[in-house]
Amino acid sequence: MAENQNNNRTRIPVRRPAPKEPTRSAPKSRDELRRERYLERRRKRKRNLIIGYSAAAVAVVIVAVVLSLTVFFKISSFEVGGDEVYSPDEIIAASELKNGENLFAFDKQEVADLVETKLPYVGELAIKRSPTGKITFTVTVAKAVMAIDNGDSYTLLDASCKVLETETQSINEDVAIIVTSPVTRAEAGYIAEFENTDDVANLTRLAEIVSVSELETITQYDVTDINNLTLKYDMRITLKVGMLASLESKTDFIKATLKKLDGEEPAFKGTIDFTIDNKAFVNDVDEQATTLPAPAEPETEAPEQGESGETTTVAENHT
Repeated sequence: MAENQNNNRTRIPVRRPAPKEPTRSAPKSRDELRRERYLERRRKRKRNLIIGYSAAAVAVVIVAVVLSLTVFFKISSFEVGGDEVYSPDEIIAASELKNGENLFAFDKQEVADLVETKLPYVGELAIKRSPTGKITFTVTVAKAVMAIDNGDSYTLLDASCKVLETETQSINEDVAIIVTSPVTRAEAGYIAEFENTDDVANLTRLAEIVSVSELETITQYDVTDINNLTLKYDMRITLKVGMLASLESKTDFIKATLKKLDGEEPAFKGTIDFTIDNKAFVNDVDEQATTLPAPAEPETEAPEQGESGETTTVAENHT
């Protein structure tokens, strides 16, 4: 019954709007068409000019580069200044540059590396080009700060571990003997190589700290145990300094302790343990002393003596 009622209901048709016809613009006049064609031709001409000028500029640059590398800017002379560690002729010959070669055809860093390798005592070579064709070399000398003890001779190294000289029979007092893992390569002009590849970085950092802190008269570096580094002072006092990472913060205290000890016992031989921050445990060469606390500053009380007369000092930083 309900279904019959629903069927008898009048359905209202849905009216859809008629599609709108596209609006037609008014036809363009002859002047408007002529103007559009003119603007289009102008845009094309401008675009072609830009392309043409760009191509011409690239061509000029290419020609200029070719001429500068083949005709102009040739090396005409050399000048060598700075440290006189080698003769000017040796420096120039090692660079392998010659008069008449192009001034800009070589890489300055490559030439510097070549000279520093061929002539080990050239620590750094600065190179300057002049538009007149002159090449100026400025030499900084490499200084020996470390040495490998070969038993019957020494191998000298600079602060970066570059080998300066091999088979030398003596070393200066300011050159420290290094104790490392076995040496695998030590050729003049090249960085020394060790069985433990970390030795170079550790030695370089250690030499930097000693130099910057002005910790003088250090005659030996031992990096065989990076967590328990030892130095030797004046070839008579072993300094246990602990980890390399903490050494820089200890240098002032180490210098004060050594200054105090040198003032009171200039002939002292033994060991000073600096592994604990702001403390210095001092033992004589026989390591029989009983340590007692004492300040590290030179003006403080003198170190006490044990029953056998040996120095028995422990310096402590009270700052």
